[in-house]
Amino acid sequence: MKLLNQLTLIYLALTLITLVIGGLFIFRKLESEINFELGMELKRQIDAFAVRLEQGASPEGLASDRLEIIELPADLPEEPLTLRDTLAYHDPMNQHEIQLKASKSYKIGHKHYRISYYNLVVETEDITETVVYTMLIVLFVQLLFIALFFRGLSNRMLSPFYHTLNQIQHFSFQQNEPLSLGKSTIKEFDELNGFLEKMSTKLLKDYRQIKEFSENISHEIQTPAAVVRGKLEHLMNLDISHDQAELIHAAYQNNERIHRIVKSLSLLAKLENEEFGTPTPINLTEILKRNLETLEELIHLSELTFETDLSEQVMVTMHPFIAEIMMHNLVSNAIKHNRRGGWIRVALSADRLEITNTGSPLRQQPQELMQRFKKESRHADSVGLGLSIVSQICKTYRFKFSYTFQHETHRSVIDFC
Repeated sequence: MKLLNQLTLIYLALTLITLVIGGLFIFRKLESEINFELGMELKRQIDAFAVRLEQGASPEGLASDRLEIIELPADLPEEPLTLRDTLAYHDPMNQHEIQLKASKSYKIGHKHYRISYYNLVVETEDITETVVYTMLIVLFVQLLFIALFFRGLSNRMLSPFYHTLNQIQHFSFQQNEPLSLGKSTIKEFDELNGFLEKMSTKLLKDYRQIKEFSENISHEIQTPAAVVRGKLEHLMNLDISHDQAELIHAAYQNNERIHRIVKSLSLLAKLENEEFGTPTPINLTEILKRNLETLEELIHLSELTFETDLSEQVMVTMHPFIAEIMMHNLVSNAIKHNRRGGWIRVALSADRLEITNTGSPLRQQPQELMQRFKKESRHADSVGLGLSIVSQICKTYRFKFSYTFQHETHRSVIDFC
């Protein structure tokens, strides 16, 4: 989820919580204030009727549907003001309604009167409706503020962050240029940009040193390896004993293995650093057919049954040289890890390449074979980097690669989308 969306959701959540708490507080406060003011008004009304009684008005003449005057024994003490809810008939509404009743007694002359006055109470439902309606209006205003101002202001404030993120996404070792993010008016973003610029400069420096070291190692090993190969081939042509021939042959094979390891590690390093050119749409079917023709003799010598189901013109965007290596490694792996008289099936469609073959049970987990120098076969030609290279190629081009074994069947699958 985007940062701005998270900030918006957090702001909305805090707003809703504040509105709920504020609504409850407003409800309690309104209810208390209304009851207080209504009680004070009833007291003023009772005091006014008491004054009229002192002026000589008769209780019967003052009595009404909301006023009740009862004469009490004169020797009783005066009753203080009391307020309570009661159910009384309301003539205009023609029904009984909850009303607030205020009562107080007065000694007027030689008589003692209890004066009670009723008035309609503002019901809880009415207060709740008012509060909810008000809170909904406030929420609508908040949503309008978020839509028109908050997100716009947030986008403007976060624009340096998005600029930095875009620069990082387009950072490449091949361009050999450190990040240049500029200054920001926000202190935290400015500190982040400064750190990233220093980090990119350090990364490029380390990358150049490692690249130079690996290229030097590769070049320096290839030269003596070629000399050793030439000397060993010359020795093979001399008149030597059987034991000497076996030793020379073993030395020759190990020398070739060193050459393949250096070449494979160099290729892996280039893949990880994305040093190959811009990928282009290529016909994977043609590349696969070409590799099958190259390995046809090896398949025949291994007495393998070969089946294919290839779609015409399967177009994939990747570097042609990398595609050649990927196809060669997968088919070679199916041949090397097969058994004599076994079979290989290759299926290629617009969105998937699947290679299945017979073979011996695995002594380790299939996922471990994608690690460097993890190999199942003891074949002299195997250096344990074939599937690692295929896995790295798939990561580079965002393909999904899987290798499984079940019922004496090895299965390599690449999903292109």
